[in-house]
Amino acid sequence: MSDTPDPSIEETAAAPVAAPETAAEKAERRRWWQLMRFMKREGEKRDRSMMFNAAVTVGTTALVAFTAMYATLSTTNKNLNETRRGARVVALVEEWSVTVADASSAIELLGQRANDLWAYGAAIEQQGVILDEALRNEASKETSYLKVRQNLAFSTAKAGLVSSDVTNTCLDKFVTMLDTWQNALNWTRSSLQVEESIQSGIEAVTMQQDNRVALSDSLTIVRSLARTELATAGSDGSSVKCNIPDEDKLWAKLIPADPAA
Repeated sequence: MSDTPDPSIEETAAAPVAAPETAAEKAERRRWWQLMRFMKREGEKRDRSMMFNAAVTVGTTALVAFTAMYATLSTTNKNLNETRRGARVVALVEEWSVTVADASSAIELLGQRANDLWAYGAAIEQQGVILDEALRNEASKETSYLKVRQNLAFSTAKAGLVSSDVTNTCLDKFVTMLDTWQNALNWTRSSLQVEESIQSGIEAVTMQQDNRVALSDSLTIVRSLARTELATAGSDGSSVKCNIPDEDKLWAKLIPADPAA
């Protein structure tokens, strides 16, 4: 056995023994550990707070942006509707102004033609005189009427494009009424120039004078339609009662019944 000592035993014996940790050191280490834990918790809280604030900021920004966009779209839509309404009202004023003017001219000319035919028939009935001048006047006014009637066809069509369906129907009825009067006056003129039918023509001019109010009433209806369409921007004309007589009923009031029928 060797007398050389074991190095590991010697080193162990020679190593200094660590001094036991004092209470002050333990307390100091505990304070640092608590400080680290506190800083860690604060950091986590701060991170959560920052995330929450960021989320609130993003949400608020999105809400503000949406509100602004909605307000802009609403305003744009409102302005667009107002622009369209304004343009429609302008069109209504333009088209209805022409329509009412044409309707007034047409009714005035029909009334004058009825007066000329009445004068022609009355001269034959009361004095046996042929008033050729009355027929010439009536023929001249018919030419003027046909021009106005053509203009009226265009103006009522244009007014109808910017008006309600109810008003369109009433305008069609008004135009039909004018055509019925036109046909009745033509029938009367022809009858007054044929000896066998003069009496029927004389009866017709009297009937037409008695029913002249139908012309003025129909013009009043057209004017009421114009005012109503303007007031509602062309959306509703139902408040106006279209009391224009039907074609057959009006014809029976303007022309005597055929005895042979």
